[in-house]
Amino acid sequence: MRRVKQRRVLILTDEPWGLLFGYEMVPKEVKVLRNAIRSWIDKSAEDLWRIAYQIHSFKEVKFQEYRSSAILADWLESHGFSVNRGLAGLDTAFVAECSVGSGGPVLAFVAEYDALPKIGHACGHNLIATMSTGAGVALARWMAESHRSGRVMVVGSPGEEGGGGKIALLESGVFKSVDIAMMLHPAALDEVNPHYLAREGLDFHFYGRAAHAASGPQFGINALDAVVTFYQLLNALRPRLLAMDRVHGIITHGGDAPNVIPEHTSARILVRSDTVERVRELLELVIQAADAAARGVGCTFEWDRFVPMYKNIINDPRLVDLAYQAFEAFGRTPVIDSQLHGSTDMGNVSYEVPALHANIGLGEGLVGHTHEFCEASNSPRGRQTMEDGAGILAMIGASYLVQYPESNRPIP
Repeated sequence: MRRVKQRRVLILTDEPWGLLFGYEMVPKEVKVLRNAIRSWIDKSAEDLWRIAYQIHSFKEVKFQEYRSSAILADWLESHGFSVNRGLAGLDTAFVAECSVGSGGPVLAFVAEYDALPKIGHACGHNLIATMSTGAGVALARWMAESHRSGRVMVVGSPGEEGGGGKIALLESGVFKSVDIAMMLHPAALDEVNPHYLAREGLDFHFYGRAAHAASGPQFGINALDAVVTFYQLLNALRPRLLAMDRVHGIITHGGDAPNVIPEHTSARILVRSDTVERVRELLELVIQAADAAARGVGCTFEWDRFVPMYKNIINDPRLVDLAYQAFEAFGRTPVIDSQLHGSTDMGNVSYEVPALHANIGLGEGLVGHTHEFCEASNSPRGRQTMEDGAGILAMIGASYLVQYPESNRPIP
C-alpha cells in the first residue's frame, strides 16, 4: 500500500472552464473554499455529533431504522430542506431537498443509518448518515452565499446491510434527476477510489426424507449430508478462483434433532468479484456444486436470492479527482493501490448515475464489522472523522458546481 506523494490541487478561477488541475502549492482560493465549508460544519458540529451518538445508541437494523431516519429528516427540515418520507415502499427512507437559485445541477448526498445485528454500528453508518446530512446543509449554505444555482438532495437510504435499500430507491426513480451522487464510508484509511465488489446473496435449500437416526436410518435421505457436501465442494472450487473472487457463507439450518435424519437443511452463500459478469460465472459454478451435492445423496435442492445483486462500484473519474483534492485540503493524504473491500448497493447507483463512494480513515488497522470498529465510530476519533467527512463531501460538491454549473442529466 503506498500513499500519494504528488500534491494535486484545485485552482478556482473566474474563467469559464472553472477549474484547473496542477501540481503546485495549494492556492489561496482553495483555502478560502475549504474555510467557508469548514465554518458551516463547525456551526453544526455539536448537532451532528449528537445525532451520530443517538443513531449509534439506537442500533436499528435494516428497515427498522425509524428513530434514526426521523432524527435525520427532522434536522434537515429544521434547516430549510423539504422532506419526503417513506419512499419506494420503505418506511424508513426519505429524500430531503433544498433548491438554491434557478436551475443548475442536482447533487445527492447518500445517508446510511442501519446497524448490524447484535454488534451494532460496527460499519460506522452513524457517521455516514451525519457526514452526508452535514454536507448537504453546508453545501446549500455555501451555494446561497456564493450565488450558485442547483439543488441539494440528502437521500436517506435504509437497509444497506443486506437489504438493498438503494436498489429500491433507484428503481422507484429517486435518482432520476440526479447529476451526481456521493457518500463517504469510514474505513481504516483514506481511499478516493476503493475497490468494492459485485455480490450475489443466495439461499440454498436441500430436501431429503426424515427417519429415525437409530431405528431406521436406511429409510431416510439425509439433507445434512447434502449441505455439508455442498460446503466442501465450495472449498474445492478455490483453486479455480481468481484474485478478485470471493465465495463464502454459512450453514443456516442443519436439522432439528440429533436422532432424526434431517429432511431439510439450508445454507446462505455470498459470491463476489470485481465485475457483474464474473459474479454470474461464479454463480453457475456454485449452483453446479449444489446440484452435485444434492444428487450425490439423493436429495433435491432449490435456491433463491435473499437480496438483489449488489453491483461493483464505478467511481466517476471527475469526482475521484475532486475527492483527491478535497481530502488534501482537509489535511488528509489519500491512499492509492486500494485494498479490496466488501460490497454495497451504492454500486447499483453508480451504474446509473455519476457517483463517488470513497473511504475516509477512522483509524489505521481497524477492520469493519468488529467490536473495535463499533467503538471507534462513537469515539472522539469518530467525531473528527465525521466533521472532516462532511467538509470533504461539501467541498467536492462546491468544486463540482464551479466546474459544471449546468445540469448534465438528459431531459426525461
